[in-house]
Amino acid sequence: MISNAALAAWIQRIAAIPGIEMDPNALVDDVVLMAMAFPEEKRWHTAMIHVEEALVFIVQRRDIGQNLRDHLSGWKSYHFQSQHTRKHPADLRIVYQDTGQTIRVRGFGHRWLPDNVYQRLYPR
Repeated sequence: MISNAALAAWIQRIAAIPGIEMDPNALVDDVVLMAMAFPEEKRWHTAMIHVEEALVFIVQRRDIGQNLRDHLSGWKSYHFQSQHTRKHPADLRIVYQDTGQTIRVRGFGHRWLPDNVYQRLYPR
């Protein structure tokens, strides 16, 4: 089980990344849902490091990932691995848009756990 202190530390760490903006409640939800998707602390911590690295990469590159459509038109989805092991699938997603000033993050998480990330992010 992931401790509340570890959750709080990662919420602060993600919130402190320069160049991103994200609803604070959505950030809390996403970090907690990542802990549900990766209940073993070591795997969760590794996945959170990869989220952090991916967010920094998006801020640097600005225009990476796939354009989304329908109810998420205008947003992009960046796919990446939670664990850097051979043949591990790109199981994590960050949904974002470039405002010209910052990267607005709609949300991030595992593609399927605990549920479909795109359906979860639709009402945000």
